[in-house]
Parts: sequence; C-alpha cells; structure tokens
Amino acid sequence: MEEFPMKKKIGIIISIVIVCFVGIVLFKTKDSAHASKKIEPPLAIPAPVIMVPGTNGDVDRFDSLVNSLKETEKNVDEIKITVNKDDSITSSGQFTKETKRPIIAIAFEDGSNPSLPKQARWFQKALEYAEKHYTFNTYDYLGYSNGGLIITGYLENEQKSNDPALYHLITLGTPYNDTSWDYNENSSTFTKPKDESNLLKYYLKNKQNIPKNITVYNIAGNVDNQNTDTTVPLTSVLAGRLIYGDSEKYKEIIVNEQANHGSLIENPKTLKLIKEYLFESVK
Repeated sequence: MEEFPMKKKIGIIISIVIVCFVGIVLFKTKDSAHASKKIEPPLAIPAPVIMVPGTNGDVDRFDSLVNSLKETEKNVDEIKITVNKDDSITSSGQFTKETKRPIIAIAFEDGSNPSLPKQARWFQKALEYAEKHYTFNTYDYLGYSNGGLIITGYLENEQKSNDPALYHLITLGTPYNDTSWDYNENSSTFTKPKDESNLLKYYLKNKQNIPKNITVYNIAGNVDNQNTDTTVPLTSVLAGRLIYGDSEKYKEIIVNEQANHGSLIENPKTLKLIKEYLFESVK
C-alpha cells in the first residue's frame, strides 16, 4: 500500500528536475540569443559637408546643388535632419561604407529670424543626433544666407568640447550686418560699417570663442554692380571679416553673374567654388 505514494513522490521529483532542466536550457538559449545581438557601433564616415539654409528654409533647399554634385562626384550620399521646436528630430536617408563624401542637410521647424539664437542651439542638437549614428571628427560647412549666422552663433555660444571640429566654412550671401541700407554703404569697398546693426553687435560680442584654425570663404552676390544681391547689401556680407577676418585663412569672393540672393546656390561659379573648396580638397 505504500509503494504508490513512493512512486508518486519519485514522479513528482522527476517532473521537477525536468522542468528545472528545461528552464535552464531556455534561459541559456535566450541569454545566448541576446549575446548574439551585438550593439553595432556608429558607422565611421569621412568628414561630412553640413549644409544649412536661410530664413525658413527646409532640408530640401539644397536638392539642386546636391544633384549637381552627384553628376560629377562619386559616392555622394545625403541625409536630412530637421530639428523641431520641442528639440525632437526628424530625419531621412543614410550613409553606407561606400559613402565617400557625405552631405548632411540640417534645417529647423522654426527657421524664422527671431529664433536665430535657438537655431544655433538646435544645430548642436543635430550634431549630437548625427554622432549617434555616424562617427566623424571634423566637418565642412556651407551656410546659405542666415545659415552663416547659425554656425556663427553655434561657434560662439553653443559648441561643446566633444563636438566634431569645423574645418572649412563657406558662407553664402550671409547678412552679417543685417539687410537694411541704414547700416550699410552703397559701395563695393568695405572699411567699416556705416553703422553696426544689433545683429552685428550680437555676433561681435563673443567672436573670441570662434576657433581660429579654420578656413573661411565668404561669398557675396553683386547684381549689375549695384552692391547688393537684391536682398543683402554687399557691405553687409563683407562685414563678415569683422568676425572671421583673423581666422587661419579668410577669403572674400564676389559673384557678379546670376548673383541675386535666391539663386546664389545654383550659380555656376558658386558651384565651382563649392567643388573646389569642399570636394577637391579631400581627393
């Protein structure tokens, strides 16, 4: 009469052992599966060209320029990053191991003139986002119109010690001394501003924070020798020398043909200069 309970006990013990064994096997299998899913490090890429548009411009502003570059340059790829007003990021595109000249277009949900200081901070956020996916130590920068002010504000007030370092900088039609003739001479020569706008005063205040070991190309449009690109007075663009003039290299270029503000990006001479300064230098 006691054999049945004993057999029952043995059966229970065997069942427990089997359950434990199966549990251990499943745990180790799951743990092994997790171990096999290694976290991939950010992809190392060559120094990218970061492009930032002007007032209320979006990440598509440079599409025609990028398409033109792709016609003559090999392995040009682009990603687009938009920083929203709540600091969140929207992005598209990706780089691969085959990418030789990466382009990052950065724009902002609020690209208005009053938000320029915020855009400098948002630019730093975009850099951080890019670094989560890609590794690069230096970058080149093309700032169209207010895009030149955004990088200036970033370098003066928002750059962090572990951020990638700026190497080449091209500013294109940037209104360093605002756009009003009240502050600018109607002249093709520049010695000092007719008057310093609040905008120029703001960027002169912390210019000592800008790294000096950069190369700066300051490009201006001059339509029909009227000393303006029809939006930005020539002397306003040339006031950039007050901020960047003591850089390792500073050069001013004035474009006369197809030089109105809206078409400076598509200007054939501008395209040639961009290829020369930002692409041929890395071949």
